[in-house]
Amino acid sequence: MSDADSINLLELDEIKVKLSGLQILDGVTIRVPHGLVTGLIGPNGAGKTTVFNVISGFVKQDSGSVTYDDKRLKHIKAHHLTKMGISRTLQGVGLFSTLTALENVMLGGSAQVRSGILSQSFAMPWTDVETERLRIAAMAALEEMGVADVANRLPSELPYPLQKKVALARALVCDPKLLLLDEPAGGVGAADMADLERLIRSWVPQRTVLLVEHHMELVMSVCDLIWVLDAGKVIAWGTPDEVRNDPAVLAAYLGEDGAA
Repeated sequence: MSDADSINLLELDEIKVKLSGLQILDGVTIRVPHGLVTGLIGPNGAGKTTVFNVISGFVKQDSGSVTYDDKRLKHIKAHHLTKMGISRTLQGVGLFSTLTALENVMLGGSAQVRSGILSQSFAMPWTDVETERLRIAAMAALEEMGVADVANRLPSELPYPLQKKVALARALVCDPKLLLLDEPAGGVGAADMADLERLIRSWVPQRTVLLVEHHMELVMSVCDLIWVLDAGKVIAWGTPDEVRNDPAVLAAYLGEDGAA
């Protein structure tokens, strides 16, 4: 598969990151095509989360470039991501314990609400209208995830798989172009894995997904394209079948049992 096979929504070119004297990423180039599910895999310490952190603006690369939607991003700010059409989930769930499921999901779309803290403080006239619009969008996201019935419950009252679905709803509420999913299957049992696969596939081609995941069965079944990192470098990329049979991947990542 070549870069010319499809138009890319996201491109990372020759990204280098050194942290505390260690070369975490060493010339990483990755392409994420429009409307597909792209996987990013590799052993622990390979640099996968750092790639996500560069895209999200949490880590500034030492060199290289990030291009999103045909625009080179020079100063990525994490709080601007949703306005750019990018949404990211975190490892675990990252829900606020004192907020209900609905309020947690609404928080995911708060950057798109014109009435910020100052507007609310001075009771500007558009505040209630925009808050209600966000509430409706949040309920729709919960409905899409099949958990609308837990909208008024706190995260601590929910089993972990339902907390994961609330976190996914929070990522969806801003209707992103690009979804960055960081280990969405973590803590999810086998019974829920097929449902997760169905959900991810339902988001494309309307959305584009970049997925970091250790559950290889999910990666191989849901991804159209996979990039493999090892020690901060891309060692292979291609379709699931191409990656599955790549000797470098077998040696560096999959191992004899095929586990991450």
